[in-house]
Amino acid sequence: MSQLADVNCVAELEADVNKLLVAFASSDGEIVNQHFGSSSGFHVYGIDGSTATPLAVKSFAKEQRDGNDDKLKPKLAWLAGCDMVYCGSVGGTATNELIKLGAHPVIVKGGPDIEEIITELQQEMTGAMSPLLERIFKHKTAKDSSRFEEMADEGWDE
Repeated sequence: MSQLADVNCVAELEADVNKLLVAFASSDGEIVNQHFGSSSGFHVYGIDGSTATPLAVKSFAKEQRDGNDDKLKPKLAWLAGCDMVYCGSVGGTATNELIKLGAHPVIVKGGPDIEEIITELQQEMTGAMSPLLERIFKHKTAKDSSRFEEMADEGWDE
């Protein structure tokens, strides 16, 4: 297993524009078994059609989970840069804030295995993509190409 990055937020991870950055709300890194707001941690993977690489894990202290009105802020700040966030449930406020970040919340029931979700995503990436995945990749490639245009405007060269 590769070394996991210690980052302040997911956006700091080096990620190929052809990979999804997906976070899973999980207590053990095996199954999605946590509500977004009270999640004890997130496991982030870089996923493309043939590989899934664990990139980062972040744990949250108890005061950042239960009964604290500000419990969402550290999670949202750390998840900035994710494309998708899988969780057992998520409230309206967190859903809106995730969408503003460009991270699409996906609610899954019954504690599915992270590996199963990854396999399903890979099959979708190599087959007929859902409108959601099409939107995510369209946004990612537009953002990536605009970054190169900005560098050209600044007189950047290799």
